[in-house]
Amino acid sequence: MLLPLLAFVLGCIAFTILGLILLSYVPSLRLTLSNLVVFVAGAFVAAPAFLFIYGKIFARNQLSDAAFVGIFPILLVGGASGGALLVWLKLRFVKGQRVKPPAGSQN
Repeated sequence: MLLPLLAFVLGCIAFTILGLILLSYVPSLRLTLSNLVVFVAGAFVAAPAFLFIYGKIFARNQLSDAAFVGIFPILLVGGASGGALLVWLKLRFVKGQRVKPPAGSQN
C-alpha cells in the first residue's frame, strides 16, 4: 500500500521538475500552472506506455541488468514526450480567454 503511494509521489515530483525545465526552455510551450498540470497528467499516461513497449522489446523472458538500467531513462523520455505532446495539443486546440480592456480605456 505504501510503495505505490511513494512511487506516485516521486513520479509527481520528478515529472513536475521535468515539466518546469521543459516548459521554461521550449519557446512554443508556455510555463503556466495549467500547462504544468497538463504536462504531469500527460507524463503519467505516456511513461507507463513507453515502459511497456520497452519491456516488450528488451525484457522478453527476464529483466537483465542492462535492461533494468534503461528503465529510468525510458520513463523520463516517455514522460517528457507525453507531457510535451499533451501541452502542445492543449495550446493548439484550446482557445485561451482574452482579457477585455476596462471600459473607457483606449487602445
